[in-house]
Amino acid sequence: MGRNPNLGWPGLALGLAFVTSSTLAADWVNRAEPGWWLTPRRMIQTNLREIDAGMDVEAYVASLKAAGANVVLFNVGGIVANYPTALPYHYRNPFLKGDLTGEVVTRLHAEGIRVIARFDFSKVNERIAQEHPDWLTRDADGRSVPPYNGQVAVCLNSWYQQEGMLKILGEVIERYPIDGVFFNMIGYPRSDYSGRAIGICQCGNCRQRFHAMFGLELPKHDKEATTATGKYQEFTRRTISEQFEKVNAFVKGRNPGLAICTYTESGVDVVRKESNSALDNWVYEEGFRTRLARLSHPDKQLANAAVHFPHYPHRHASVSPDLTRKRLFGCMINGGWLDFYCIGPFNAQEDRLGLDVVEDLFRFHAANERWFTNTVELADVGLAVEGAGKTDEVRGLIGMLSQAHVSYELVSLAKSDLAQLPSLIVPVHRPLTSEEIRKLDDYVKGGGRLLLTGGPVTPELKSLGLSATGEARPAEQGTYIRIRPEDKSRLKQPVLAKLDLVPLSGRLWTATMAAGGEGLLRFIPPAMFGPPEKCYYTNVSDLPCLYARLSERGAVVWIPWQVGTEFEAFGHAGHAALAMSALDALLKLPRRVRVDAPGLVEMNHRADRAGQFEWVSLYNHSGQLDKVIGAPVPIREVTVSIVPASPVKRARLLKSGESLPLRTVPAGMVACTVPALDTYDVVLFEY
Repeated sequence: MGRNPNLGWPGLALGLAFVTSSTLAADWVNRAEPGWWLTPRRMIQTNLREIDAGMDVEAYVASLKAAGANVVLFNVGGIVANYPTALPYHYRNPFLKGDLTGEVVTRLHAEGIRVIARFDFSKVNERIAQEHPDWLTRDADGRSVPPYNGQVAVCLNSWYQQEGMLKILGEVIERYPIDGVFFNMIGYPRSDYSGRAIGICQCGNCRQRFHAMFGLELPKHDKEATTATGKYQEFTRRTISEQFEKVNAFVKGRNPGLAICTYTESGVDVVRKESNSALDNWVYEEGFRTRLARLSHPDKQLANAAVHFPHYPHRHASVSPDLTRKRLFGCMINGGWLDFYCIGPFNAQEDRLGLDVVEDLFRFHAANERWFTNTVELADVGLAVEGAGKTDEVRGLIGMLSQAHVSYELVSLAKSDLAQLPSLIVPVHRPLTSEEIRKLDDYVKGGGRLLLTGGPVTPELKSLGLSATGEARPAEQGTYIRIRPEDKSRLKQPVLAKLDLVPLSGRLWTATMAAGGEGLLRFIPPAMFGPPEKCYYTNVSDLPCLYARLSERGAVVWIPWQVGTEFEAFGHAGHAALAMSALDALLKLPRRVRVDAPGLVEMNHRADRAGQFEWVSLYNHSGQLDKVIGAPVPIREVTVSIVPASPVKRARLLKSGESLPLRTVPAGMVACTVPALDTYDVVLFEY
């Protein structure tokens, strides 16, 4: 496709046909209303460089509108002021010839696009740094951190970040009708862009505040286990949280309709994360992040940036377009914002691979926004998580559930309504509290189906019915789990016909089952593994590796080893088969959705809160080869079956627009078949 000479952007002429819709303009009417950020949005962050001050604003705005963005994250101030600031300590962009911020905000608003103003108060220009040495971050020897490209790090506890930033924010809020503010790198950076260590800041402000808080001298490093180093993490957490609460009060005091967005969870409306190749490319990363953020902060939104570039040193190059698609889709389909981040104007990228993917997904969301707004998960399984949540056990369990097409949601034992869950998986990694035990027993008494993995689990959990606990056998080399013929007849997984054992690399918790329960599988103690002539074992113990207590009303299965961690390490079909058989054969999990497709197809099941529809999303992960994530291979004849909440009037594909014939199948389900799944699609069932 050729370049449009008027707009300087391949494909933009096509995009302009899309933006004739009045959707964005209508949305703009209530832009100042507090809470506008709670519905899913489509945000593009163009991290502008100094030299972009003279950009063609009309082409820039046209490219963002053509892409389908309804929020733009735009550089306004901090390191560089992109407007004629009156504050002497706010470095004005030397390439600025007018009021770039004012012009861009006016033009974006005219197109119905909201503007979140980006600020970075972590550094100041060298000239300003020389004038205010008391603002600077200092190393263990009391020296200021060396300048990086003419910018010098300033401390969170300095006047600049405590008071000066508020004056800059106040100036911008008074001048421009922005819709939100974003802050980059507020906190205590421990290294610079090249990875050089900074260490614990030793400026006078930090030393004074630390002493006032704890009555201790600020540690110079955190490599030794001292009382002061133990308190330093609390110091950073408290001071960062206090800073954002102060900023929140300042910003909201001037305009409660301004959204606050950044990489922390304190004092913000939109929690920002980033996916980039320097971090974790776990296939389920973005879906997990979005689910966890909505679980932890149901009153906030998540904007997880799909970063265009691979890492800092190569910010002008792009990652795989299919990786960008995967990242955006994972957030969108779980109720988060679509968020894309590139360096420089969107219409001036020198590596344009993947921008068509951004446009495709943004347009898809814009055209189908009503189906993605105000929905809830229709999960057959709740997966309990704590804190950051992403342990190897959780990762492995998510992998097994996803590849078996079991719909799941993340839940909290402390906050979630467990009674609404058909089944619950609890990865146990510490002793359960008395309150957690009470909730789990109540859940089972109410008819719930509970799967526990790992340990320890004690007789206090009455619904499982242990008479005594034994030992926690440490991880040993050469241990296995025996799958006996009688186990196979109970577990009913076809793959187990070819398996008599699976490897065990981690711990095993032991216990004695009270009458009425059963113990399946058996532990094989350490076997010899070399030389080949000595690779055999001589003993299969009587220690069960699965405990179950089943009834018509409720049921509990305990796998007393970390089956998710084993699957994450080995990717072995046997581990997945044992976990899935615990759900299907023993707990008899009632499934509201089934997808007949390879494990490379990931699905989500959500429904309208108002009870008008439900949908099943499908994503094709088949394009991954080693570290390369490329175009997927089409997967044909994908059958989707649901137990609908109401009679289904019709089914259709949102991406292709194709209507799908419905048919009735056993177990009260209705089914339809997707002829071919290329990259992604959503099967919409309307009542």
